[in-house]
Amino acid sequence: MTTNPNLLKPCILPYLLFILISIILLYNCSSAEITKKDKSQRNPLIEKIKLAMDANYRMDVQQSEDIFDEAINKWPDEPLPYLFKGGLYLNILRYHNKNIEEENRKLKEQIIHLNNKVIDIAKKRIVEAPNDLNAYYCLGGAYGNLGRVYVLSGRWWKGFWKGKRGFKILEKVVEKDPNYYDAYLGLGIYHYFSATLPKIVKVISFILGGPKGDKEKGIREFELVRDNSTLLAIEARKILLRVSRWEEDWDGFYNGSKWLAERYPENSHFQIPYIYGLTHNKQFNDAQHQLRKVDSLIQNDPSRLPLSVRVKYYRYSGLLSYNLGEYSRSVQSYLNAIDLSSTKWPPERIWTEDYYYLATSHAGLKKEKEAFQYLRKAIKKGWQRDNLEEHPEWQPYRHKQEFIQIIKK
Repeated sequence: MTTNPNLLKPCILPYLLFILISIILLYNCSSAEITKKDKSQRNPLIEKIKLAMDANYRMDVQQSEDIFDEAINKWPDEPLPYLFKGGLYLNILRYHNKNIEEENRKLKEQIIHLNNKVIDIAKKRIVEAPNDLNAYYCLGGAYGNLGRVYVLSGRWWKGFWKGKRGFKILEKVVEKDPNYYDAYLGLGIYHYFSATLPKIVKVISFILGGPKGDKEKGIREFELVRDNSTLLAIEARKILLRVSRWEEDWDGFYNGSKWLAERYPENSHFQIPYIYGLTHNKQFNDAQHQLRKVDSLIQNDPSRLPLSVRVKYYRYSGLLSYNLGEYSRSVQSYLNAIDLSSTKWPPERIWTEDYYYLATSHAGLKKEKEAFQYLRKAIKKGWQRDNLEEHPEWQPYRHKQEFIQIIKK
């Protein structure tokens, strides 16, 4: 069965612009292939930035900020710490609730200030040393970060052009040095997602003058970053986790989520996907234990999580509840995930499986009306109908005329 394409509403264009600019660059800076002249200075700087990023992955944002400030104070003429501190604030901004207006405004100002500082330093470096790839890479990264913050501020086209400029610089860096591994993160995201996202994104990609989408090439580029990057290996793992979900590579998702969960036990954002990985691996007892661990981390209060992470918490726990036959709990979890998805801006994607398992859990509860209601939504969104055969909850309805009409549409 083929997936039915959905018509895109005009209001989704800003969201897709945000995705495209996000695909242009993520944390765009690297120490790869540095010159002998600045090697002695940059290695300690790279180690300092690695410490700051590691603190962030361990959920200690304050320590991460402090380490970045130490790096800026020690190396005020280096663009790298300004860029990565700006990236830290950009991710904080993405997870913030929109009702914290004053705090969000200050964050945006800091992000713009830090990335403009990167641009100033990098341009001076390029004047002095036209072949300084690190300076070019930081310049591209700063334009990419500015593109993302402008999109988050609703300034879509300014964000678009900043992002385009950053992407073009990144391409040139890789042309000059194919072993500049961190650069492949931005390129990999571009290649993969421009091949898998809706047609309108491909049109925007054409406007950008970028290459055609190529899923396999994108995945290879992510793996290059994961295996060789100095600073972006964890970011590559995070993206590969998402790719594994999209490609339904459940072994890849399980192994990726396990690696992140074991490496950063205090990071609830990394612990939550492991629930999903264990569930798909049919390790339901371990998945229950993992869910209890997450609940302990968040003190049994999902509202402590950023909204987009909360969506995943409800989605993944909903699938576990379904597999345990806890249909009422599964229904509530999926309803929470769908409700939160629609309140976030840019909106969180509602997956076809959200509707399908909501429908199937209702079928397990013998609530025929609701089961058919959400089954229609799942099929309209492109659910693979053949999978109905795998779930016994639909057995009582197989010969009903309404059910037959739904699955034949």
